[in-house]
Amino acid sequence: MNEKFDHGTGFTKSQVNHRYEGDIEAEARFECITYAPGAALAKFVGLEFLSGRIGDRTGGFILQHVGSIDAGRSESVLNVLSGSGTGELTGIKGHGRSTSSGADGQSAHMLLEYSFDDTPPAPEAQRNTP
Repeated sequence: MNEKFDHGTGFTKSQVNHRYEGDIEAEARFECITYAPGAALAKFVGLEFLSGRIGDRTGGFILQHVGSIDAGRSESVLNVLSGSGTGELTGIKGHGRSTSSGADGQSAHMLLEYSFDDTPPAPEAQRNTP
């Protein structure tokens, strides 16, 4: 982790490199700005570039994080940035949430609901289309 604190604003700029394992296999670089008005509470916004695999597709995309840290537990709302997909992940869209706790986020979980622009609509959606 690389951090830089700005005494004038109270912002901390951080960069963290890590790896996702599971349904998403990817290397990731997360850059964020954090504001901590109190000792145990902080708010952050950030962007994370993931490069790897989702299912049988490979490529990269950017997640936007908006979240908070309270007593060592981090929670964030995630949105896939429109147009950020590369390779076979071009056209990805989605949203989700992530949580982490413990030293350096040792226990982290992410739920991401996603689809692709080239994915045909579900049969029910096709029947409802005029």
